Amino acid sequence: MYGVIKTALKHLFGETPVVKILDFLIDHKGYEYSKMEIADNSDIEWASFNGHWILLEEWELVKGSRKIGNETRYTLNEENTIVRKLLEFDHEAAMYMSERLAEKEMVDEKVHTVELEAIKIQG
Repeated sequence: MYGVIKTALKHLFGETPVVKILDFLIDHKGYEYSKMEIADNSDIEWASFNGHWILLEEWELVKGSRKIGNETRYTLNEENTIVRKLLEFDHEAAMYMSERLAEKEMVDEKVHTVELEAIKIQG
């Protein structure tokens, strides 16, 4: 139903560049990455990434955390109210998806058990 790879953000809002970037940073909150690492790990072409990155900076959803040589490292801006709400949403959605997946597995297990019983009766 949901798949292992597709997260709640991607499942509900599609795999747009902004969603892919936010999804990566939410999954790796507290860690610092270069823009190139974020683009690569978000599976976004560099030219596309730059255009969307500007939007994330304007909304202050990301922030520079420190410089290493000439390279700035970035992280999710957890002080931003919108980011805090996204993290809340991510947690709630993950719980919801886990519960739904567990329910589906229980139903599948019951169906499998009934099918096995039917085979035993017939065979």
